[in-house]
Amino acid sequence: MIGWLEYYSVIVLLIVDVTASDSLGGWGQWGPWSSCSVTCGFGSIKRNKQWEYPDGRTANYTLTKIVECFINTTCPTHGGWGMWTGWTRCPVMCGGANVTRTRLCNAPVPSNGGRFCNGSSTDSMICGNSTCPEIPPGFEMTSCFNASMFVCESGEHCVPKSMRCDIKLNCHDGTDEKDCIISLGMGINSSIQKSKFLAVIFTLLTMWEKLFVT
Repeated sequence: MIGWLEYYSVIVLLIVDVTASDSLGGWGQWGPWSSCSVTCGFGSIKRNKQWEYPDGRTANYTLTKIVECFINTTCPTHGGWGMWTGWTRCPVMCGGANVTRTRLCNAPVPSNGGRFCNGSSTDSMICGNSTCPEIPPGFEMTSCFNASMFVCESGEHCVPKSMRCDIKLNCHDGTDEKDCIISLGMGINSSIQKSKFLAVIFTLLTMWEKLFVT
């Protein structure tokens, strides 16, 4: 009898099958049951017995009985990381800064004494690490008081508006390429960039027509 154990199946593993006789000996007594292999839910227990010779020696033959057991305790749920958020926006166009992203330990949330997620909930990397242009020697802010000039965000430098969003850093803080119309810094202010932009739009429209219209 094993008392608190519930029997669901019994598996007997016989390594070597030997028929008992007075000269060969026979199976000894069953050993004690092991403890349940788990601390919650379903697991297994086992006990063994060995072949014993008449002179008291035991052979290397083992008979094992395995029985299913159940521990009526709610198992802990260990935490798992959810998806990363998107990267934060890079605050600079040059000179280098950090962007970050975060994640939550909610897939699943740890419960019933389960472990919290291993690792960090935040991640970071360097962004905008291009070399910033230098302010030209002898530059005067008075040259910026002109409708044709773009004043850099720092208020210490300006460049012609024609240089705005031309995929080249001209301001000493790089802000002439900030918030340009097309992502990845490709603006459409210059005639060359307008041509590239229109070419991309034309290609996309052609693909759309071939795939969905015809």
